[in-house]
Amino acid sequence: MIFERKKLLEDLGGIEEPVVKNKEWLYLLEEETRNSIMIEGFFVDNKELKEVLSRSSNLTRSQKEAFNYFSTAKFVYGLGYQNYRENEFELTIPLIRQINKELGGEGEFRKGSITITGSKIEPPEFNLKEWVQLFVEYVKKSFSLNEEQFISALCVSHAFFEEIHPFEDGNGRTGRILLNYILISKGFPLVIIKGLKSNKEKYYSALEEIDKQHLKLFSEYKTKIPEKEFALKILNDTNPKSLKRIIESSLRESIDRMIIGKLLNKGEKLVPVSELLKQLGYKEGSHRKLIERGKIIAVKEKNTWFSTENIFDMFL
Repeated sequence: MIFERKKLLEDLGGIEEPVVKNKEWLYLLEEETRNSIMIEGFFVDNKELKEVLSRSSNLTRSQKEAFNYFSTAKFVYGLGYQNYRENEFELTIPLIRQINKELGGEGEFRKGSITITGSKIEPPEFNLKEWVQLFVEYVKKSFSLNEEQFISALCVSHAFFEEIHPFEDGNGRTGRILLNYILISKGFPLVIIKGLKSNKEKYYSALEEIDKQHLKLFSEYKTKIPEKEFALKILNDTNPKSLKRIIESSLRESIDRMIIGKLLNKGEKLVPVSELLKQLGYKEGSHRKLIERGKIIAVKEKNTWFSTENIFDMFL
């Protein structure tokens, strides 16, 4: 139901510019920042993040990572929004390197080998510019696909970037910002890959599922420039089942937040989903399962799910 939701969002005016004065974008940016750096072992809570963003000096390591991530994401997602508004898409190696640099990395491709913890993939040691250019070309080709195919290609491209691991440090954060830059350029809101231990394990497991399908590519071209047609065929044949499930679940939550935000701006009121379902004769507590299955458009505020009367049951 992702694409029906996106159509509804577009009917309401589509995504808006990702600026901090927009309540929905600010929430998503803050949550993405906290979760993305949490995946890498850096922790800040909501209150601490707000303080960090207001002062930006005398920061701990985790606070600095949060500040760099939020600032970089906000700028890059603004570029993605302009792509969306102008119906164009720009993705270049200089942009990718600059993202890594803004996140605190060197912004230069590594020189030498590197190991990805838990992965069977051995990232290429040489020809990194050519590997990253292959990533760029694959992403650009995905923009001519239908939306269902685009999401699959998005998942494959994210895993492919992490497999290349082109930088000495910051590959995960750079890759997740690129993931959302691509999504926003296509008119989707950003996704939040959750950083709690159980969620992180599912995310890594989903990446490993794709890694297994790419072993031949990376072993065949371990020390030489990858042959484009051979590489693209492997990428096109990849089934990103588990990662796609994670991305679509998060995407649904983000689209729902955008939809409800637009309706609130039109004067509609938030009502607990449990109350709305009770009016339709549903049992107490049934809302959680329905929300999980994507049957209800809803947002969670302080441990309670809310929606509006005119929209909550569109997919029931």
